[in-house]
Amino acid sequence: MNIAILGGSFDPPHLGHILIAQQVKELLNMDQIWLMPLYQKEQQDKIFHKTLSPVADRLLMAKYLENDFIKISKYEIEHNQTSYTVDTLEQLETLSSNDEFYWITGSDQLAEFQKYYKWEELVHKHKLIIFPREHMLWHLEDKVKEGFNLQIIPKNVIVLDNKDLVLTNISSRIVRERVKKGLSITHLVPKAVEEYIKGQKLYQ
Repeated sequence: MNIAILGGSFDPPHLGHILIAQQVKELLNMDQIWLMPLYQKEQQDKIFHKTLSPVADRLLMAKYLENDFIKISKYEIEHNQTSYTVDTLEQLETLSSNDEFYWITGSDQLAEFQKYYKWEELVHKHKLIIFPREHMLWHLEDKVKEGFNLQIIPKNVIVLDNKDLVLTNISSRIVRERVKKGLSITHLVPKAVEEYIKGQKLYQ
């Protein structure tokens, strides 16, 4: 199978995650999209200066996004709690040699990508999908070259700049801030996620 992995905190998961998953599947003919919540990423904390909600809450919310092709993977939670992407991909490729794994990276991460653990190995040895965030970046390939320190984009790096892409600025940070301010998050997250956030009094 061809499997694209979207890793992240999913704190909380939102409709933007579904849009990314659906379009990656459609445009690249993926068999499955795995949403892979991280356990507690020290590297991410240093970069984005945030503390994550309990992993149990994030995992339960992410499960509300599952459908016939979106699957929730507990792999990093159970097997790679440092959540280093390069380690996860190497381990999965060893365990499931008949599957092809691709890692989805949002264009908003390009500026910080060279701070990631073994980032050069990620770029040169693994399959990456770059998905634009917020607005269409007509200069996205240039940003990828800059972020990955490349002169030419290799075949293992797929840059999605299709004019038919539907983009959004929905983010977990925006959802958390709206909850904290008492604003509605209807139409930003699945209804079940909204109800879970209210029931558990998250982000208040």
